[in-house]
Amino acid sequence: MSSTEPKVAFAGLGAMGYGMASHLFKSGFDVIGYDVYHPAMERLVAEGGKSASNPPDAARGVEFFICMVANSLQAQPLLFHPNTGAARALPQNATILMCSTVAPAYIDDVRRCLHDVGRPDIRLIDSPVSGGTARAANGTLSIFSSGDDSDLANARSILECLSGKLYQIPGGLGGGSKTKMIHQIFAGINIAMASEAMGLIAAAGMNTQEAFDELRRGEGWSWSFDDRVPHMLDPSLPPYSAVTIIAKDVGIITSTARDFKFPLSMTSTAEQLYLTAISAGWGKEDDCILTRLYLPGRPDLIIQNAKANNAAQPTILTVDDIKDLMVGVHLAGMAEAMLFCEHLGIDTNLMYDIVSNAAGASAIFSKTFAEMQKGNWELRSFSGAEKIRDRLMRAVAKAYEIRYPLHLSSAALQEFHRQLR
Repeated sequence: MSSTEPKVAFAGLGAMGYGMASHLFKSGFDVIGYDVYHPAMERLVAEGGKSASNPPDAARGVEFFICMVANSLQAQPLLFHPNTGAARALPQNATILMCSTVAPAYIDDVRRCLHDVGRPDIRLIDSPVSGGTARAANGTLSIFSSGDDSDLANARSILECLSGKLYQIPGGLGGGSKTKMIHQIFAGINIAMASEAMGLIAAAGMNTQEAFDELRRGEGWSWSFDDRVPHMLDPSLPPYSAVTIIAKDVGIITSTARDFKFPLSMTSTAEQLYLTAISAGWGKEDDCILTRLYLPGRPDLIIQNAKANNAAQPTILTVDDIKDLMVGVHLAGMAEAMLFCEHLGIDTNLMYDIVSNAAGASAIFSKTFAEMQKGNWELRSFSGAEKIRDRLMRAVAKAYEIRYPLHLSSAALQEFHRQLR
């Protein structure tokens, strides 16, 4: 296949990376794929793309080198291994696009390493992505790009090809990773909350399908709830994202927050849930597998209760109680995320646009943003915060009556008590 577009090396052909590389190839780019998992490269070649046996071979003669490996531990040897790293083999003035989700500090490390290996000529763009496998494959990802303006302009054809929403984050290198990190606070909390809520619905004897249909239309809605619950109800659906992926993202957030000495109680609670799932051996499974933590010995209860004749007699809990838990968690998570966003110097109006159009979206985020922004993101700044706290407290008490474990809901209640006392 002939191409009029730049020659691109693409390293990291996982679930999202393969879709991105394939979309670039189908859009006319000359793509050379590389991955330690050979079947992924063979698949790309079968579609008409190319592959390389090692990173230097992939890097030779390309204008752009896209890094979409899992984390910085994989990115570092990919780029800088003395014998098999790609950086030394890249042509003069080539561009590295760091699309992997990494800590903002690692972007600075990459720039320093490029100087250390004698390649200060190489351009570097910090451009993490969000959107999942389907959007990766059809070129509609959200991309948070940052770097030198001329470098971003030079790579625009690639970034536009891969994105439905392309954001240019001000502030130079690291801005993209900081922005993705804040977004993942919303995603990390909301994904875990979807499991906490659906597990409680099942444990309370409610019809899980009917409750889902009602909640997705109301104030407790989140993008993650809408996206993850169908897989809980029907595990035969294709998996969305492994536990290890969101655990890695949330770990970057909590580690960076420690560097800034910034407390993130909600995010830390979510991280412990993901780590518990990984320690149980579920790391490679879809992240909605967290429901098992809430329904020990009853992993299929959500599926069973999706049929009206299978659901038990409901307990004291109602769908409104579940909504109150979700609203409380979403608002407490939002306050935490936006406080950290402002602490990192990221424009909060830009963050609103990003979150509203990505996987971190929720009904409560859209409803309360303007008022919370005026009040410096503290829970007390929202006029309805006390009512939300009281409803959250009642719902938590009911869940405890049926001996259901609450993690995020309890953490949210503690934040409300702390800030509203």
